[in-house]
Amino acid sequence: MRKLDKIIIGVIAAIVVVIGGVYFLGGRGSDKSTSSDKASTDNPKVIKVAYATTNFPITYQNNKKQGDGYDVAIMREVDKQLPQYKFDYVGTSDDDVLIGVKSGKYQVGVKNIFYTEDRAKTYLFPKNYFGVSDSGFVVRTKDKDKFGGLAKLAQNNGKLVPIAPQNGQYAVIADYNKNNNPKIKLGSADTFVVSDALKWVNEGRYDAFFAIRPMYEANVEKKNGANADLKGKLTYVTLGGIKTYPLFNKDQKEFAAAYDKAITKIIKSGKASELSEKYFGQDNFKLLDQPFK
Repeated sequence: MRKLDKIIIGVIAAIVVVIGGVYFLGGRGSDKSTSSDKASTDNPKVIKVAYATTNFPITYQNNKKQGDGYDVAIMREVDKQLPQYKFDYVGTSDDDVLIGVKSGKYQVGVKNIFYTEDRAKTYLFPKNYFGVSDSGFVVRTKDKDKFGGLAKLAQNNGKLVPIAPQNGQYAVIADYNKNNNPKIKLGSADTFVVSDALKWVNEGRYDAFFAIRPMYEANVEKKNGANADLKGKLTYVTLGGIKTYPLFNKDQKEFAAAYDKAITKIIKSGKASELSEKYFGQDNFKLLDQPFK
């Protein structure tokens, strides 16, 4: 065989090998990878659930250094409904819950999260909520009748502590202002220390602070709270309930769909209300039966 013929045959053989390899990796090989990644009861897919460790009684670590709180407990109920997944709970900071879910370090995160359009651009929200947050105003006790409500604050020209636009509470005030007059003056602000906001209300710089009940109780009602000295001077007034959600990484559509089916059953069974009573001392789901006032 001539040298030129040998070279041509060698080149053709190399091309066949390359094409065959591409076919295997891109076709049959990818099918195998897809099936192995798919969650099943025989091969449960590990899901990292991030939770903030300092938001008692919503998310925290108990005496055994285990994840606890309403949000963690309700996710454990979801876990029971989904044998094709295995949940691994990771305690971390508030910021890392958001950063980690966005990057894919965690598949889902929980920390009393409200839905906002801004967040929905970055994260995947499921169709169904899994909890309800008791949300209301912290006002001076002596001025409860004057500022302890949306209409009262507006009618008496009260000053509300500014709210970050990405916060679900901002949307509540914005919706109120769309349908009512006079309106509440709604200022926007970045994050600030909660204990400072409570002091501002007590000092009279502002007349109301939009908060959640657990936060108020932890800071004011507890003996070792950051603002325990304000007990009796400040009062919490419930305005209504805001739905809370687990926050999914954008790539977790299949997992989010499975969650939606599971949480629907859990809420209908009454288990979610039972856990709300356990961790919050009341059934927060009942707050959804009444509009914000």
